[in-house]
Amino acid sequence: MATSRNVVLIHGSWHTDIFWNEARTEFEVRGYTVHTPVLRHHELPLMEGAGKIASLSLLDYTRDIIDYAESLDSPPLLIGHSMGGLLAQLVAARTANAGVVAATPAPAAGTFAYYPKTVKIFAPHFFQFRPWAKPIIPRWEQYSNACANMQPESEARKHFAVLVAESGRAYCEFAFPWLDRRKAATVDYAAITTPVLAIGATHDNIINPRIPRTTAKKFTNGTYTEIHESDHLVFIGKALPACMAAIDTWITQEKIFRN
Repeated sequence: MATSRNVVLIHGSWHTDIFWNEARTEFEVRGYTVHTPVLRHHELPLMEGAGKIASLSLLDYTRDIIDYAESLDSPPLLIGHSMGGLLAQLVAARTANAGVVAATPAPAAGTFAYYPKTVKIFAPHFFQFRPWAKPIIPRWEQYSNACANMQPESEARKHFAVLVAESGRAYCEFAFPWLDRRKAATVDYAAITTPVLAIGATHDNIINPRIPRTTAKKFTNGTYTEIHESDHLVFIGKALPACMAAIDTWITQEKIFRN
């Protein structure tokens, strides 16, 4: 019988497994077997990967993570950040899991997401010709003001330096789900019977806290918690201890790893 307490950490837009360096240590100290898969082509340098990433679908990412999760010796706890938080839900609806943590998650189909700050950040991309075929390239002003607005500039620049491109198609899928016949951003909430924790952040300028709050309400066993004085990057820097404490409490209360 498998005894591993597997945790799969799913990074979000522009990031790679490097994003999880601090959090990975925290989970390992707690005795979990930690896995940090890299989304398809995100291992490539920014401009080298941009063309390959541009037209990837949420369905591509979802299938890859399902395959990864199903290769493990026991159903994992799926923990995703940002777009990874949406992917964690999409994966959980399609394969066995111990539970889901969706931290500052991108909006699933049916969740209102057109908050002024979010629209301002991404509108320039969507006003391009065929935005679904173009990569989203991170810009310092965008990243520092929307994602890392509570981070010291030195830390924000350190993380910005290793960002990669993101898929324009994936963003179109969750920004305009009614136009997507494949319903790539549609979560089958009824199929997820394990506990779900949605995490918001009070100073998140890219994912309004109402999005994770609404996400939690979609599930039969959903819980919402909010990290105070945190920006979008709840697994980095000063926000990490509070984020880990919230996850620890939830894991204990929900008896996530019963064995």
